Amino acid sequence: MITWTSKSPFAALALLTLSACEGGQGFSRGGSPVAEEKPLRQAILADGAVQVVPPQGYCIDPKSLKSRFALMARCDALGLPDVVTAAPLGILTLALLKAEPGAPLPTPQQVAKAAGLTQVQETSSPDGATIFVAQGPVPAEGMSGRHWRGTARIGGHIASVTLYGAPKSRAVSEEGRELVADLIQQSRAKSDGLSAGS
Repeated sequence: MITWTSKSPFAALALLTLSACEGGQGFSRGGSPVAEEKPLRQAILADGAVQVVPPQGYCIDPKSLKSRFALMARCDALGLPDVVTAAPLGILTLALLKAEPGAPLPTPQQVAKAAGLTQVQETSSPDGATIFVAQGPVPAEGMSGRHWRGTARIGGHIASVTLYGAPKSRAVSEEGRELVADLIQQSRAKSDGLSAGS
């Protein structure tokens, strides 16, 4: 298992590799193939340490789930047409790395160096999280290189959140920052409840 420590300035590379590459389809929470499942409103990852709660209008693709990874999209885009939402269309990912106590979050500059990002602009650091926008490689054709990223401590882990959308879409506007912030805040609140109940 990879652990983020302050002694490893390039461990951000591992964090970003997870975020960009670990979203393989066709895996369940345990990493084995699953049959068709309905999109989820929340999921527990990292051996019960982290509860992922998507922003309003978004659901988790159950086929994307791994022990420390989840991919989210608008619920209607994942096959729940009865869920009406005004949320921007986009693809959200959340990847987790076990963190040593007191280890600092990777800075936007560390993340940028590890992931080959440019035009980094830090926009906010709400409640100990860091959210920024940057230009970089895209996971699929038709997506904007400009995308939102966030890092935060959740359930004893460092969480890396990424949001992609189409060029000039609402997901790459300031609305995208709010989606990233909501995912972090809601997941952190639920995950804190998990640790309090154990």
